[in-house]
Amino acid sequence: MVVCVLIPRFQLTVAAGDREELLGQPAALAPEAGREQRVGEVSLAAEAFGVRAGMPLGEALARCPQLALVPPDPAGVADAWERLIVRLESIGAAVEPERAGLACFEAQGLVRLHGGTLDHVLAAARTALRTPARLGAGPSRFCALAAATRARA
Repeated sequence: MVVCVLIPRFQLTVAAGDREELLGQPAALAPEAGREQRVGEVSLAAEAFGVRAGMPLGEALARCPQLALVPPDPAGVADAWERLIVRLESIGAAVEPERAGLACFEAQGLVRLHGGTLDHVLAAARTALRTPARLGAGPSRFCALAAATRARA
């Protein structure tokens, strides 16, 4: 059984840092300097205005003039993501990171270590992460990701 760990808006959350109030209003990761002018991850409030990740900056601002642009923090994201991967590895998981905010691992070998059921493995992963995350399990990565996408943090 494959377990998928999904932390929605991970890059935006890290970039916002101590300014958590930004996540409750329309906000998006600003385009990186020297790159295509498209917004990165967006808050739920921005999604309500029709703003989506990857949308051209001008279109995003036209849909939501009050959109707060959060400067990206690639180094901070990499550091925070590495810490979470290490936490998952601490339960014995052989973690395969897909991207910042999304990782998978095989649960089969961990079941005996954590109480004999998949639920115990999921509980151990949730405890190790110490941050809200969506966890899903399935026979393949696709199924596990689908389950994690529908799960509640």
